[in-house]
Amino acid sequence: MSFPVADLLTRWVVSPFGTALAVALAVGYAIALRAGRSRGHRVGVLRTLAFLGLGVGSLVLATDGGLAADRGHSFVAAAAQSAVLAAITPVGLALGDPVGVARRALGGGVQRLDRVLSGRVARVVMFPLLASVVATAVHLLLFVTPWLADSLRDGWLREATYAVLLGTGVLFTLPLLADELVPEWCTAGVRVLIGFADGLFDAVPGVVVMASPALLGAPVAAYLAAPDPLWQQRLGGGAMFGIAEAVGLPLLAATVLAWVRADAKEAAAVDARLDAERAERTAEVAETAGRETPVAEPLLDRPWWETDPRFAHRRPHP
Repeated sequence: MSFPVADLLTRWVVSPFGTALAVALAVGYAIALRAGRSRGHRVGVLRTLAFLGLGVGSLVLATDGGLAADRGHSFVAAAAQSAVLAAITPVGLALGDPVGVARRALGGGVQRLDRVLSGRVARVVMFPLLASVVATAVHLLLFVTPWLADSLRDGWLREATYAVLLGTGVLFTLPLLADELVPEWCTAGVRVLIGFADGLFDAVPGVVVMASPALLGAPVAAYLAAPDPLWQQRLGGGAMFGIAEAVGLPLLAATVLAWVRADAKEAAAVDARLDAERAERTAEVAETAGRETPVAEPLLDRPWWETDPRFAHRRPHP
């Protein structure tokens, strides 16, 4: 049976994991925003909308909306739901900068958060390239093993599946957009390369499911009852591929924008340091010459061949 798009907003179920997490994220983010605002820190409207709308909103639709309600009898709904949890929800949450919001809200208690995030285990688990490979492997295993069929029969396994898909996605996306969660050598440029590689990795599960010549995973009676189960599987793989790539491009654009901002910040810092050195050198030259005003031609502004001692004997004397 195919997935009616109208069911996305008209059919609802209750997911213990999805509902509890959505409430916790929304309430926690609002409290953190208020605490940060009381300390003079403000978060842009777009970041707030990304976290609450794209992040929490997609979580609710995927775990409590029509995708969750129809996953038991529609392979397309199950495939689309997995892609939303693995890609859209993590990106929405990461764009809201939850780490930065939490740091500003904690104030003096930020050292405890920093110790947790800078630990060796956290650094390894959240390294973007490793997390991307793990997230891709988990998403693929859901469809090529009996995992999906078992999750349709077992409610606790279903909720655990939601948590695993979302968790592996967040472990990749969050460090990719937060400087505090990656090693110093993983610069903005390196993260752009990782984001590009992830765009290729994300396509793998959808392509495998879509291009498979036979049905994958354990048989599901409701899926087999469709007029053409293999065609439904290909539609589901196409949905996975489309969602992953639709999210991958904005994510790559976000990493490129972060790279541009990092370069601009670094350039400003270098210019400020050079200006300070120039002013200090000018003051030293003025003091040596016994004058209170700066010299007309600072030493650092002169051509390099005039200040290089190797060419001093070649300069014409006035």
